[in-house]
Amino acid sequence: MTPFDRGLLMIYTVVTTVLSSLLLMIITGWWQQPLYFLWQGPYVYNEQLYLALIFAVLLLMGLRLFWVSLTRRNNAGGKAVVHDYKLGQVRISVLAIENLVKKAVGQLPGVKEVKPRVVEHQKGMGLHIRVVVTPDISIPEVSREIQQKVQEYLAQTTGITVSEIKVIVDNISSTRPRVE
Repeated sequence: MTPFDRGLLMIYTVVTTVLSSLLLMIITGWWQQPLYFLWQGPYVYNEQLYLALIFAVLLLMGLRLFWVSLTRRNNAGGKAVVHDYKLGQVRISVLAIENLVKKAVGQLPGVKEVKPRVVEHQKGMGLHIRVVVTPDISIPEVSREIQQKVQEYLAQTTGITVSEIKVIVDNISSTRPRVE
């Protein structure tokens, strides 16, 4: 959730919670003098009970949403890939897999920038790897090499088999590496 959305949710829940609290107090008779003009109809017990239940549920929902808007969950790692073993589970976050892909592809000659993204695939996990390459390489050869290297490296280090690897060449770098 973006900070803007979090702020909107917080404002909405504060307003809903305050209004639900006021209306609940008016309906139950705890606070009849101020804001009495909002509730001028006769008090019918069944209708009052139903309205009290509705506003109580709204109040609980508002409090829950307000709590969610204030608590910050750490989703930096994203979902985890799970391996079940005899002694328990091993979870590898999506962020860790993306960093392993960056390391594997970044070592290849001719690759300047790497931006991997883990995606769900019908047969398992897939990868979309965006790269910027140098102008003096063969793009088809580097693409095949990237796919092969990532497949082998992830299988060797994590035991994960990737069902699909798409390589997207975003740009060709105009600067050549310096020779020192």
